[in-house]
Amino acid sequence: MIERRREITKFHPGVYLKDALDALEMTAKEFSIRTGISERMISGIITGNCDVSFEIAFKLSEYFGNSVNFWTNLQNQYNASKKEQEMLKSLSEDWKLVKNVKDYLSAFQIIDPSDDNNTIVLKVRKFVGVNQLTLLDNKDLLVCFKEQHTKKGLNSYFYQNLWIAIALNEARKRQSSTYNREELIRKLPTIRKMTTMKKDIFYPELQQMFKDCGVSFVLLPYLSKSNIYGATKWLSKDNVMLSVSNRGGKADLFWFTVCHEIAHVLMEHKREALLSIDGVDDKEADAKAEDILIPREEWNKFIINNNFSSSSIKCFANKIGIHPCIVLGRLHNENKLPYSTLDTKFTPIYKFN
Repeated sequence: MIERRREITKFHPGVYLKDALDALEMTAKEFSIRTGISERMISGIITGNCDVSFEIAFKLSEYFGNSVNFWTNLQNQYNASKKEQEMLKSLSEDWKLVKNVKDYLSAFQIIDPSDDNNTIVLKVRKFVGVNQLTLLDNKDLLVCFKEQHTKKGLNSYFYQNLWIAIALNEARKRQSSTYNREELIRKLPTIRKMTTMKKDIFYPELQQMFKDCGVSFVLLPYLSKSNIYGATKWLSKDNVMLSVSNRGGKADLFWFTVCHEIAHVLMEHKREALLSIDGVDDKEADAKAEDILIPREEWNKFIINNNFSSSSIKCFANKIGIHPCIVLGRLHNENKLPYSTLDTKFTPIYKFN
């Protein structure tokens, strides 16, 4: 009566117990009296709400004259089947997140374009170091966020955490010296001069400069929906990651982000990762970035005349040794000029490989 359904492995043991009690025309109460198993436990097993423990399996085997393993195997097989279904559902949910970033992940050889959906999910899980990618859609998983003021998009934390994970992976590949705060400060005037250089000239110099200062510099393509400009995280007490997204490609935004993240490095927030994203209330780092690019005293002298013509902007930029787009970007940010004014004429677009 019991053994006849041994080959079925995906039903809860309660199905078999109910069959047996029905055949015996026995109620749960009567069976409880005969076996010493509580009526509540019997009802729970029959409805599939309670598992068959080893102790219960022993009592069932004593009554029905079969093995303890018969009942424990039924429970284990049911549990395994249930977990398999949960795993398939989990893979499906994760695929919904990762399917839109296949090309981005492929560019970093995290996945292969020919991989099937489940393989892609499993590879990304392993790369990031989580059991489920849905866990990445969590504000505090990999980074410590500042207060958000902008409306968050669907799954935005997933994209932000994924971008951070890739940046951290790239940073750990880089070899750099021990972090040297004084050397980084000495390099700031050089960074300002780089804004006037072409990308092919300044970029390798910028990379080497950061390396010499013990900063692992990572430039990543913008990941759609992540809303990230840059991030800073200490990899150890002697090495820090400074990562920048080439979001939009505009030169003024690139340099402001670089300087903003430098400010975070100099502020030495070693216990948290800090992001530069829309709506972050990060005034101290913003102010430091502004001062790195344009000394405050010089800026105040420039704006007091309220002359923001093309020639005036160029003249001021040449005087302090910076690209005019940096000046224009700050005028835009302080609402002294409409954002469309002179933008296409002044601002180079960087395209990084």
